[in-house]
Amino acid sequence: MLGVPALAAIAVFVGAYVLFVFRERHQLLIAGVAALAVLGLGLVSVSSLLPTGWSGRGGVVEWDTLGLLLGLFLFAGTLRELGLFRRIARRLARRLSGRPLGMFLALSIASFVLSAFLNSISVLLVVATVTLELASEAGLDPIPLLLAEVAASNAGGAATFVGDPPNVILGTYFQLSFGDFLLHTALPAIAALAVILVIFSRAFRTTSPPPPPTAVTERESPEPRWGMGIALAGFAGMLLVLAVQGPLGVPIWVIGLVGGALALALAGRTHAPNVLRHFDWPTLAFFVFLFVLVGSLVQTGVIGSLAGGLTSAGGGNLLLTGSLLLWSLGLLSSLVNNVPLAAAAAPLIAAIGTGSGLPVRPLVWATALGTDLGGSGTPIGASANVVGLAVYRKAGITVTWRQYLRTAFPVMLATLAAANLVWLVLR
Repeated sequence: MLGVPALAAIAVFVGAYVLFVFRERHQLLIAGVAALAVLGLGLVSVSSLLPTGWSGRGGVVEWDTLGLLLGLFLFAGTLRELGLFRRIARRLARRLSGRPLGMFLALSIASFVLSAFLNSISVLLVVATVTLELASEAGLDPIPLLLAEVAASNAGGAATFVGDPPNVILGTYFQLSFGDFLLHTALPAIAALAVILVIFSRAFRTTSPPPPPTAVTERESPEPRWGMGIALAGFAGMLLVLAVQGPLGVPIWVIGLVGGALALALAGRTHAPNVLRHFDWPTLAFFVFLFVLVGSLVQTGVIGSLAGGLTSAGGGNLLLTGSLLLWSLGLLSSLVNNVPLAAAAAPLIAAIGTGSGLPVRPLVWATALGTDLGGSGTPIGASANVVGLAVYRKAGITVTWRQYLRTAFPVMLATLAAANLVWLVLR
């Protein structure tokens, strides 16, 4: 039985979520007021807003994620100012000219592959920006392209240990290896990608391209190619350090802040002011408020109670319990950020294994697939969604909640079904 604090947390979260849908232009204000409400009601303690140590983790706010996001935003802004994205877009447009389906397939598959090995935030920052340029050059509607890329990115993140934060959390908790994830989650993720490609490809076969969007007006850069090369090498170096940060013991937020400072240095006096002027502070603030809201659900036991009740319905049957985990956590991941959801699910899985005698590893794979793929269902389900939509919003293109849900939510359900079928075979 949920207590009064849990019911209050649910009421605030549901109220904010409803307002997100109907007042999407004011979602930052709504999230801020809701975060203040849960703090004022004592549903989240002020002390829990801060991390518990040097790592940037331990509090309800994922400060390491925010630090990384800051650095990635600054690097993306620098590369944009130097004209790299426009140059890439024009080359791709020449090769794929007159072939919208080919452009869609290339961008979606690239999002999947890159997100399997790189942070989905950095992937969507680059891919969404390039997509805007390509769509402008080719006269295509950029919105279906973005929604397909977001879904493909989240599917790619499910394929490996390092692809998505929930995988890292679960893999570390249960001491699993990169190879373990590759053997058990890669094929379900590929099946999900196949579903995404089939469903979205119809939009590029049956509809004629609309007039070119006028929102993207990025100017040509006079910078020489060596300037772009140095900036791109710096960005690649940041991603490399990020990939090996575990053995190095360097906190993720440190990598983000150092990378951001390097980006501004590479931008120089000519471009740094524009990078800062166009920096997306509202998205960072929205993440902070969202973490606080989700933290209220975690700290009052709402997420644990919901997941526990659903998984206990499995009755000791591995296939049923795993499928319930996949679907229940997948649907929950559409509503709340999948990072704290995975953190709450890890001890729950351990308890199920101890109490029922079921093997734990198949349940881990089901949980990873559910939390990763389910994040595609709504605009706030995963970091990739928030970042990709923010890139479009900065360019003057708004994807409404209704438009997103109408297109992406059914696709998310189809990917969960495909992954579930493959998991039943591999388990």
